[in-house]
Amino acid sequence: MESAIASHPAVGDVVVAARPSERWGQEVVAIVALAEDADEVDAAALIRHAESSIARYKLPKAVVFRTKIERSPAGKADYRWAREQAISETS
Repeated sequence: MESAIASHPAVGDVVVAARPSERWGQEVVAIVALAEDADEVDAAALIRHAESSIARYKLPKAVVFRTKIERSPAGKADYRWAREQAISETS
C-alpha cells in the first residue's frame, strides 16, 4: 500500500499504520509527507490514485498529513510514531 500512495507525484514520503476502529476493529491510515515542491493534494485524491493499483478493501481509511515522516538513522519507519499520528486524528 505504501508504494501505491508513494507513486503519487505530490508524495515525498509515506508510512502506513493501524488505529482502532469501532466498525473494523483496526483500520489502516496513511501518514503522508508531501514533497517540498508539491502542489496541494487532499486525502481523497491520494486514495483515488492508490485505487488504480490496489484493491479497494486494502485502501487506507484515512490520510494524515505531516511535514516529515519519522525514521530511524537506518531509514526504517518509526511505526510507534506513525500509530500515534494515526490515532491523534480520528475520523
